[in-house]
Amino acid sequence: MNNFPLNLLTLPVWWYTTGLKLVWRWYRRRTNFFLQSTGLVLFARHMNEPLYQDYSKSGVFISFFLRILVLLYKALASGLSLVVYGLVPVLYVCLLPGVLVMIIFQLLNHA
Repeated sequence: MNNFPLNLLTLPVWWYTTGLKLVWRWYRRRTNFFLQSTGLVLFARHMNEPLYQDYSKSGVFISFFLRILVLLYKALASGLSLVVYGLVPVLYVCLLPGVLVMIIFQLLNHA
């Protein structure tokens, strides 16, 4: 695919093959890094452990509900970020037809 010169006729082919593959790889790397950096899975795995190793009834009760609040916040922030990251491939797919439609619209408008 990279052996032929990129010109106006081969741009759409490259855009939806090699270019889309690059954007998809970026999306997967970015979401994996984000999920690892937030520690959401690790945090959920240790929900039953009390904070600061306080095994009293009040310590277990407080730490469990505090962890639930933090987990809800992290899940909400992760969901919003993943939605924003998910818009990038969608916008990439829609960008080329949108640009072509606007170019045609401008050419027909001035004719």
